[in-house]
Amino acid sequence: MIQQPTSDQPVTEAAIVAEIETGLTAVQDVEARCKAAFLPLLREHGIARVDIHYDGGGDEGSVGDVFAYRDDASAELPTILCDHFALEYNGSVTTRTVDLEDALSAFAENAVCTHHCGWENGEGAHGIIGIDVASGSVTLTHNTRFIDYDTSETEL
Repeated sequence: MIQQPTSDQPVTEAAIVAEIETGLTAVQDVEARCKAAFLPLLREHGIARVDIHYDGGGDEGSVGDVFAYRDDASAELPTILCDHFALEYNGSVTTRTVDLEDALSAFAENAVCTHHCGWENGEGAHGIIGIDVASGSVTLTHNTRFIDYDTSETEL
């Protein structure tokens, strides 16, 4: 049996779209606040680029190493404090002050979970969050793993 649309459906659809847009705006705001916290610290200490690796599968995943670079040479991240912002499930924003490397790792984990929910499930995924400190751009390069097969059928 096909259900006939009612006059309530457009309102419901509009409400859903508005909720999604509000959530996306909140995520973008928190990401911008995190970048505003760590980018000046990285610039101040001469870090040109940061790569944060993550990997997961089989229902487990983790953010791995954080690599910092001055030009093309690897560099140590400074041991300094940095504010980290997180969007909670209820929509509130929490702030905590942590070590810079922990703030970068938490930023990366939040980003991959937000933009690729379930990345750690099944065959999983891996990727890199690259931060170009000079331009302030952050790029999430995500690689989803999957099992594929090729079937052939031959009548004998």
